[in-house]
Amino acid sequence: MKRMTMIGDIGWSRFYHLGDEAMTEFALDALRERANVEVTLIAGEPDCAAAMYGVDAISRIGFKRDRPPNAARLQAILDHAQSDGLRGGLAADDPAIGVIEAVRDSDAVLIAGGGNLNSMFAHHIFERAALAKIARIFGKPYALTSQTLGPLIYDEDRDIVHDLLAEAEFVGTRESYTTRLAGELGAGDATVRRQVDDAFSLTAGDSDREAVADLADGPFVVASFAEKASSPMISDPDYRQRVIEIVRRIAEETGLRVLLVPHGGAFSPASPTRDQLTDAQIAAAADDESVQATRMLTARQLVALTERAEFVIGTRYHAGIFSGAAAVPFISLAPNLYSSIRMRGAAENVGMRDFVLPLDSIDDIVDTAAGVARNRDSLQATLRERSDARRHEHRKWWDFLVETTLGREEATASEGHPASAEAPGFFPADEVPNDYVANVELVRERLNAVQDYGLVMAVKDRRAALARTEVNRLKAKLKRAEGRIERADATIRRAESQQELRERKPAVRAIRRVQKLGIRVRGAARYAPRLGGRWPAEAEEQTLNGERQSRNRAR
Repeated sequence: MKRMTMIGDIGWSRFYHLGDEAMTEFALDALRERANVEVTLIAGEPDCAAAMYGVDAISRIGFKRDRPPNAARLQAILDHAQSDGLRGGLAADDPAIGVIEAVRDSDAVLIAGGGNLNSMFAHHIFERAALAKIARIFGKPYALTSQTLGPLIYDEDRDIVHDLLAEAEFVGTRESYTTRLAGELGAGDATVRRQVDDAFSLTAGDSDREAVADLADGPFVVASFAEKASSPMISDPDYRQRVIEIVRRIAEETGLRVLLVPHGGAFSPASPTRDQLTDAQIAAAADDESVQATRMLTARQLVALTERAEFVIGTRYHAGIFSGAAAVPFISLAPNLYSSIRMRGAAENVGMRDFVLPLDSIDDIVDTAAGVARNRDSLQATLRERSDARRHEHRKWWDFLVETTLGREEATASEGHPASAEAPGFFPADEVPNDYVANVELVRERLNAVQDYGLVMAVKDRRAALARTEVNRLKAKLKRAEGRIERADATIRRAESQQELRERKPAVRAIRRVQKLGIRVRGAARYAPRLGGRWPAEAEEQTLNGERQSRNRAR
């Protein structure tokens, strides 16, 4: 039996990010279907991930958002791995040791899908780079699947991302933007291929359909909205107000129930969070009984619910992935740079790019929703053909992945197709026209403006951050300099004090001798009458003169 170590951004007991979980869950399905393999998951909370997916799980290495400490930690981890624990200085309970041991005992390493290779999340870059470099130390092949790169890769991260890509067996990119960026960053000898997001092929079972049967009773729309805009173009309160207006108008104009389904939330007994809280606010503000916030669903349950929907709308990326796979029409709303790039990529998979709309085009959004509702059947027929083609292509991709990482003798191709050492191609899907907006070119330009403005603001924010970093560095340097000056002043004061004491020491000793002599003389004077003697006046005068001379010398 082969062993594989796999990382995904999954496995939290109090937070379930449906899209990330879906990609990792499908990867497990695909591996088990094709090979006799044991998987060790690197997860946020190992116990939670192990219980959820029925596999061994270990903790992530753990990196911070600050790069200098991350670089030092990365080097320590690699030293530990290369020296078999003789160097690096890792503590005995450091989670990195568990990852090193898991990779050493594995036959291959897989970095599951996501949008983590982004300088906004530098800790994720270092986590995956460390895993890849450990794999190389032990001579284990590794690959990346279902990835978005960037859109922001800062200069200081380019080398580490380059090495991560260049030393991989292959890299699966889920949009054309990422494919181009991978080429710019330099993928070396790695095979880079466009693919659909891995959640595209996640399937629902009968139990999943039964679990959502109460929600699917009657025609409905699935609507999934992120908890905030994450954009400099719109404040979060304004974002929620626009979403509320969109949802209310869609319910009024289509006569359909609108089910608000969270993609980021928590299962009971954990407290509701993120999308769940926003959905509750939207439902309350819409003041329409046809707008309903649902409970948190698993990824497979949402696949089952999406299959029954009239159409899907929202600002959540994977809403478009699930609906495209199920051949259900969808409208993706892009409030920011990151979502626009990913949503356009997902829509390109099935030719729905003109159904990605900027959030400020409320009339166009509502008109498109009404048009999609009227023409659902014809749109679905078009999407069904493309979905089937993409699923077939995706199966071939995973045949290639397993053979490349685990070996031809271990790989069993899906559906009886022989495994191939050559990565499959990616066919271009013809665009479905959005005939429901007055000026589709204007809509495209608005969406381009969202991306352009996002890039400009990202550059501005980055420069401001670098300036703050430089100011903080100079402040720290100044503080260290001031500390050195204070220490030097203290040293000088101590030296001067010690020198003064050294200079005064003989005089002090003389004064003390005279004082002692005076004490003895006065004592003798008090006892002299008892002895019948008299104290000569000249002797007393000489003693007093001696005291005065000693004090003068001390001054």
